[in-house]
Amino acid sequence: MYSIGSIFLGILLTVLGIVLMFVLIRLWWKKGNFTPMSFLVGAVLFFFLSFQSILLCGAVTIKSYCDDVEYAINRMVAPIPENTIFTQEDSQALLDEISMEWPLVGYYVNLADFEGHTPSTIASAMSDELRSYMNYFILRRIGWSLLFVIIGAVIVIKTISFNQGYSRKRGSVATTNRSRTTGQQRRRANYRR
Repeated sequence: MYSIGSIFLGILLTVLGIVLMFVLIRLWWKKGNFTPMSFLVGAVLFFFLSFQSILLCGAVTIKSYCDDVEYAINRMVAPIPENTIFTQEDSQALLDEISMEWPLVGYYVNLADFEGHTPSTIASAMSDELRSYMNYFILRRIGWSLLFVIIGAVIVIKTISFNQGYSRKRGSVATTNRSRTTGQQRRRANYRR
């Protein structure tokens, strides 16, 4: 359910982001027209951005239930004596159980090393580390998304074709001026005769 929700929301955010990018470009370059190449760049950008957006939405979802993960780990370690020191294998087993309950966690985190913790500290340590890792992951996804948008926007702007209206008007004005000049020269020539 969380995975499908992340995919749907990620694609929706990507579509809105690309539409907004095209609208802003259109507002800035009002005299330009998008070419088929502009839309091809938008389609390629869609695939890169949708991947980043889906991962971003998944990370936000995981971060939102870090407290539930902490509660679940406390429940799992409750029967274990307080003086027990966890090994890397023990903490990995806890992560595997968490991944069974929240499969989305397994897609993002597959290794846990909380050696030296006790049943009273391991739950908060694991949830804090998960939250911290998700924050870093979210920042990286935002950074990559911004980079893709900037590169895509620059390429789209390069593919815009601009109306030649001004050149045509100038050409017609120049032609009119030439015809006036030619008419005046003929009159002068006729006058001299």
